[in-house]
Amino acid sequence: MLNKHPKTGKETAYRGFIGWFASMKSILPGYYSPLLAFSFAINLLMMVSPLYMLQVYDRVLTSGSADTLTWLTGIALFLLVIYAAAETGRRRLCTLAAESMEEKISERVFAHFEVQQGGKPRLTDDLMVLGRVRGLFQNQIILPFFDLPFAPFFLLVLFLIHPFIGLLGLGGAVIVFIIAALAEFTSRRTNQMASLASSEAFNIASGLSRQRSAMISMGLGENARGKWRTAKDVARDLNLKAGSREGGFSAVARSARQVLQILVLGGGAALALGQEISPGAIVAGSIIMSRALAPIDQIVGSWRAVTVARSAWEQLSELDDRSESDAEHTPLPRPAPHLQISRLSVQAPDTEAPLINPFNLSLEGGCFISIVGGIGAGKTTLLQTLAAAWQPSAGTVSLGGRDIHKWPSADRGKYFGYVPQDVELMPGTIGENITRMGTSEPENMLNAAMNAGAHEMILTQPKGYETQIGPQNETGLSAGQRQLIGLSRALFGRPVILLLDEPTANLDPESAARVIENLREAAEADTIVFVATHDEKLIEATDTVLLIRDGALLSARSEDYLKTSKRPHGDNVTPIGARAS
Repeated sequence: MLNKHPKTGKETAYRGFIGWFASMKSILPGYYSPLLAFSFAINLLMMVSPLYMLQVYDRVLTSGSADTLTWLTGIALFLLVIYAAAETGRRRLCTLAAESMEEKISERVFAHFEVQQGGKPRLTDDLMVLGRVRGLFQNQIILPFFDLPFAPFFLLVLFLIHPFIGLLGLGGAVIVFIIAALAEFTSRRTNQMASLASSEAFNIASGLSRQRSAMISMGLGENARGKWRTAKDVARDLNLKAGSREGGFSAVARSARQVLQILVLGGGAALALGQEISPGAIVAGSIIMSRALAPIDQIVGSWRAVTVARSAWEQLSELDDRSESDAEHTPLPRPAPHLQISRLSVQAPDTEAPLINPFNLSLEGGCFISIVGGIGAGKTTLLQTLAAAWQPSAGTVSLGGRDIHKWPSADRGKYFGYVPQDVELMPGTIGENITRMGTSEPENMLNAAMNAGAHEMILTQPKGYETQIGPQNETGLSAGQRQLIGLSRALFGRPVILLLDEPTANLDPESAARVIENLREAAEADTIVFVATHDEKLIEATDTVLLIRDGALLSARSEDYLKTSKRPHGDNVTPIGARAS
């Protein structure tokens, strides 16, 4: 988890504001100490200005020494140059910390995306959340927290000037801290709700952009726009409420600082009239007071950004750190084409009842199997479980003796070919999509495209295999063209097992016939081929039919199933346990 204790590594339930700030140290172990060191130097050098004013008023003006003024000015300027260098270094370090944080957490975000079971994929949302946390360091919003520990030092200096000035500073710090605490307790929930509402409005707009054709053709634009506007109005109201509270607390904090500075100047003048402090101490005390309260004031002023980042961090803290374990694997040789399914129970994520009850199945290379059943029977869920995209509710699946659900994806994936119902291609060239965004000899890419029957279609594209595709590219591909490229990607590298969901659904009869023949050839080349389909021509080409009915998996020869397909309760299908292969 992200909120492990920085020393013990154990998961801890960090609570409260300070705990949140400290928990980030586990992600940036090499940055907190240098940031604190820079902050120490900067806050120490912040005393240059008040000390200079004190010396000018109390020594130069009384002695009239131009040499003393020259030396004091030179020393002050030299120290301020060092201050500028330290501040530049601290801000640069803060930017580097932002980059380091994004690099480390993005690995966990992608690792979580790969193992996420059910629900809406969180990759985009998690990366947006990560951006909010990154902004704390990128925009230097975090720096006042590193200055805050030095506020007692400035208060101590105020007490050294005079106890009354010190008490004013301490009282001011308490007041501004109370304002910050009130901002935390009263604004956090509103800021969280505003952030969620804004995300909801954004998600609605994103969904509408993918449904433009349906909206225009069926006249849904006005209703869709109304739904988005309703969500946007909720987000606007919450943002206005949160902004008003934030502005109010910030205004009160700034006003309190102004009042305190006046009190320090007035109180200092009264003490100077009584000969208890020097005139220079009046100005110095005002500057030091301002510096003591500045971190709290800055935190209150950026409270909304801080609250949003804190909520974002808590969301990221829910992610498991799987990246390290996945990265540390030993690549194994190509597995034997032997699939062993033992007491496998298939269940869709976020559901309680299994779609398919436990069954056993043993298959060797060369098997060509179709999976059939009614809508919602579990065909896609079974394929995704066999592809290791989803975990089984019970039982195991092994390929070549390796449990596929414990096999690191980076090593397992090159032996699997999978084509979903709705093929989505990655931004890049057609060739990069076929080679799975990796590097390969051109002949391997061409062979995969030819085996899928996609080669001729690809050559008709503007730049052939170098044609750029993806959400932001103007080159539009039909569902059938995406399916052929997806099949090419699945066939790339001669996988041991192919899992295809409705592979001929979007193809014309000629292309479908070519795909069926190519799958038959893949099976003859010792590949295990599964297809979920309603296409009778594809079913006819397979050797065995697996029928999902009422949670049971039944088996039949394809010709027998087709004879009784109009009578699904016929006698030519048997429970899967009755057939050994």
